[in-house]
Amino acid sequence: MILEIQHETCLAYTEAVSESIAEARMEPVSDADQSCRSFHLGISLTTNVFRYVDGFGNRVHHFNVLPTHGELRIMAAAVVETHPRPRDLTLSSDRYPLDLEKAELELLDYLHLRGPVRDSPQLAPLLELLRPKAGSPLGEAVMGISRHIHLNFEYAKYYTLASSPIDDILTFGKGVCQDFTHLMLAILRCFGVPSRYVSGYVHHMDKEAQSHAWCEVWLPSLGWVGIDPTNDQVVDERFIKVAIGRDFTDVPPNKGLFRGKASQAISVRVETRVLDTLPSVSWQDQLPPLQTPLTAIVSPRRANEMADEDDIAQEQQQQQQQQ
Repeated sequence: MILEIQHETCLAYTEAVSESIAEARMEPVSDADQSCRSFHLGISLTTNVFRYVDGFGNRVHHFNVLPTHGELRIMAAAVVETHPRPRDLTLSSDRYPLDLEKAELELLDYLHLRGPVRDSPQLAPLLELLRPKAGSPLGEAVMGISRHIHLNFEYAKYYTLASSPIDDILTFGKGVCQDFTHLMLAILRCFGVPSRYVSGYVHHMDKEAQSHAWCEVWLPSLGWVGIDPTNDQVVDERFIKVAIGRDFTDVPPNKGLFRGKASQAISVRVETRVLDTLPSVSWQDQLPPLQTPLTAIVSPRRANEMADEDDIAQEQQQQQQQQ
C-alpha cells in the first residue's frame, strides 16, 4: 500500500517569543516492512533544518528560529510504501520463558522497566493472571495479553497524559493507545520478553487519520513483530512506523524550548490518503490542502488554565490519538 501522510503542528504564543529551539521525530523509518519513499519538512519561518539519527535509529530533525515570532507552523509530509511481512504468532516455535543468554545487547534496552513503563502493585494481579506456563507457546501468550488489554480496558481520552505511568490506566481502567501500549510493554518485560514502543500513524478508510502507538515484540523465530493492543491485532499495511523507543518519552513527535514569558498552545491535524502510484520527485509542491480542522491540545486536568510548553509537548501525541 502506498500512503501519503501530512502532519501539521501549529505553535501559537500569547505574545512574541524568540529563539525557539525544536526537534521533530516525524520522518517515517525504512525497514523490512515499509519504505519511506519521500519526506518533506516545512517550517513557516526561515531557518536551517538539520538532521541526525538518534541512538534508536530514528531520524530526527532540529532547528532554531531566532527572530521574534508569535506563531510557528511545522508541516511534515511523507510518502510511505508499506509491505509488511506475513506474521502468524500462533505458528512461532518460541516457548516461555525465553532464553536470552546469547541475545544481542540492544535487546537489553527493551527489558527494563522505566519511566511510565514501571512496576506497580496494581500490576501484580495481571501478571498472575496472564503469566504463561513453562514450555507454553510464547506467540499465543503474546496475543492473549493483547486480547486481555483490549477487552478489559476502555479506550477513553482525558483520563491520562502522554507521560502517565501505567498506574493511571490500572486505576481508571481507561486510557488511550499509548497507555494500552505502555501496559503491554510492562507485562511483557516482567515476563522477560523484549518489547519496544512504536510511534506512528494508522490509516482508516472510513475514519479520520490519526497518530497512533503500538508495541513491537521480539521473538527469536520471527524477529520484531508489531502488535497493537488498542485494536488487538498484528500490525498490517495500514500502519506507518515513525519512531521506536523504550516508551513515549523517547519518541515525542516534537519537543523544544523558547525564550520569552508567553504561554504556548499547540494545535495539530493529521491526514492520510492512499495513492495508486508513487508520485513524482516534486510531489510536495502539489500536496492537497488539509481538510481536517486543527485540534487544540489542552490539558484535560487544567482545562481553564494555559498549559506550559513542557506539558503540552508531552500531551500532543496523547490528545491526537484515537481508537
